[in-house]
Amino acid sequence: MKIDFITSNAAKVNLANERLAKYGVEVLQKPLPLYEIQSLDIIEVAKSKAEQALKFTSEPFIIEDSSMCIKSLNNFPGTLLKPVFDSLGDELILRLLKKGQDRSVTVISQLIYYPGKNKELKLFQGTYNGVLPNEPRGDNMRGWKVSRIFIPKNKDKTLAEMNDQEWQEFLDDFRQDDHFEKLGNWISEK
Repeated sequence: MKIDFITSNAAKVNLANERLAKYGVEVLQKPLPLYEIQSLDIIEVAKSKAEQALKFTSEPFIIEDSSMCIKSLNNFPGTLLKPVFDSLGDELILRLLKKGQDRSVTVISQLIYYPGKNKELKLFQGTYNGVLPNEPRGDNMRGWKVSRIFIPKNKDKTLAEMNDQEWQEFLDDFRQDDHFEKLGNWISEK
């Protein structure tokens, strides 16, 4: 089965292929000129993108949107992750936190799957808890803007510091709550 991933980020497509290959799914990159609405509701943002994509294609596709909620900053930047990262960068985001302030963070990934043939959109959400380091660390971005500043729960390295084996262990640890795994399981049950 082939599914288009509506994104310009090739690293996201590679990750989706890693996660979905065992379900017999091949993910193909399909960049489209989509506008991202500014809303604090991650489902609303992702659905808006999916509705826009439906104007360009009727083939099966997925769309992903992410949110980063820093607990001590009242869940800022939330769904405004992309414009905040593009404007401030990861170093300035970390400077918003005072010394000794709670550094816990939740990254939420919202995946929308359109099965094609005028069928209903399906929603799958992944949640990843962790903490923020004092400064950005590592170079391997792996398609996630937060890779240099996200330390997964029970780990001591940022995603960007992890080698391939550690990255795979992270993915395995979060498998039950991974949005791609949830999609793969849903497809395999159909």
